[in-house]
Amino acid sequence: MPVTQQYLSDLQLQRLHDKKRPLVAIMTAALLILCTGLVAASVWMIWSSWHVNRHEAEVTTANMAQALAAQADTALKVADVVLEDAVERAEADGIDGEAGKRLQEHLSQLVTKAAEIHGLFVYDEHGKWVATSLAAPQAGNNADRDYFVFHKTHRQRGTWISAPVRSKSTGLWIIPISRRLEHPDGSFAGVALATLRLDSFERVYNSLNLGLSGTIFFALDSGTLIYRRPFQENLIGMDISSGSLLRTYRERGPAGTAMLMAKVDGVERLYSYRHLERFPVVVAAALSKEDIFARWRTFSLQVAAGVLSAIAALIWFFRKLMRQITIRDRVEAKLRVATGELETANRVLKSIASQDGLTELANRRRFDELLDHELKRAQRKSSPVSLILLDVDYFKKYNDTYGHVAGDDCLRAVAAALSGAAARTEDLAARYGGEEFAVVLPGTDHAGALCVAESIRKALVALAMPHTASPLGIVTISLGVATARPSGERSVDKLELIRDADAMLYRSKSDGRNRATG
Repeated sequence: MPVTQQYLSDLQLQRLHDKKRPLVAIMTAALLILCTGLVAASVWMIWSSWHVNRHEAEVTTANMAQALAAQADTALKVADVVLEDAVERAEADGIDGEAGKRLQEHLSQLVTKAAEIHGLFVYDEHGKWVATSLAAPQAGNNADRDYFVFHKTHRQRGTWISAPVRSKSTGLWIIPISRRLEHPDGSFAGVALATLRLDSFERVYNSLNLGLSGTIFFALDSGTLIYRRPFQENLIGMDISSGSLLRTYRERGPAGTAMLMAKVDGVERLYSYRHLERFPVVVAAALSKEDIFARWRTFSLQVAAGVLSAIAALIWFFRKLMRQITIRDRVEAKLRVATGELETANRVLKSIASQDGLTELANRRRFDELLDHELKRAQRKSSPVSLILLDVDYFKKYNDTYGHVAGDDCLRAVAAALSGAAARTEDLAARYGGEEFAVVLPGTDHAGALCVAESIRKALVALAMPHTASPLGIVTISLGVATARPSGERSVDKLELIRDADAMLYRSKSDGRNRATG
């Protein structure tokens, strides 16, 4: 290859390369933005999903804690009312002899009215059973029980809740709820005891869905554990006062939700707790962090895998695309030049074919095409088509007086008036020939067309263009209006409509010009 040709070829390739570089930079930036957007969207989805899972778990545990608190509060209130009645009867009537028998009968009746109560008992100051709701008093002594020791050593008249114990009468796990009895002089007279079966709480707790590692517990606010699910006998009465939940309760108040580490088993859980209003009891429900976020972790891995796959596919596609850009740039450059030339030629041809060069209105050819089309459409829809023909009054004299340049300006003014009147997209204003113009009004009846014609005439009169050779002194126009009303049985020929409009135009001129006739 000659040196000059080689230089020209290299120069052409360099130009193509220069054109390609901005495109490559744009596509690279777009790829980075898209990949960043995918990563950001996936992070947002994962973050949002985490918060949704956390919120749902908070709502679930809070609802469970509220239900547990309501159940515990109801059972304790019933026990409290029953105990208050038993204490009042025992202190008023005594607990010995016949009074003890009546008290025995009364306790039996109270238990039948309160299903929550496992048993009612009254002990004298030595711990001896005096009266019970059981069929018959049992032999034995309860002076060693914690609740008996407490009431003996404390002058507290309120209800006291103790850690669960095994009943000496039935062998069941029970929650002792007790009140102090006093002699008239205020000295210790014994204890009134109501017991709640621990398994009655367990039945309610087992009905709740806590996942694989969830828990429920019921504790005194002093830290004594009354019940925990899953149930373990060795945990009953355990001191959990230093545990994270009771610390949270002391810091935040009677109700709350927090992610905490359990003292009993070291499992991290989301706890919702509530402290009962009337009793020193805290109930809590918890779902393990593992259970709460198990589905979220699966979802996150799926999203991450999907995003990484999408990014890998995009990079692969980008590399393939880059390989094709150089070849395509050469072809596109040639096509671009050819397309530009073709579009320019098409615009010129289209303008020549359908537009009047002087007035920029549609030309006669476009007028004929549109009128044929609208008449055929009107035939199908049985709708009217109106035609306005008009020309400039005494236009030859205007040209003779002011010259052809001014005559062209006059025609442009008429064209502007027509364009303003034919405002709908389906209307067409056209130059018919010389100083003659036409307006096609599809879907317009005769009265409407006359209104449009009159508005055109007034618009031109309002311009008050001087015309000394006209009897009227200004430029005016005469207009003829005709309307075709085709139907399924009757069609209208284009030439017939034009003849009708032309006849009306002739009548306008005969009647003195500057008017619309139809």
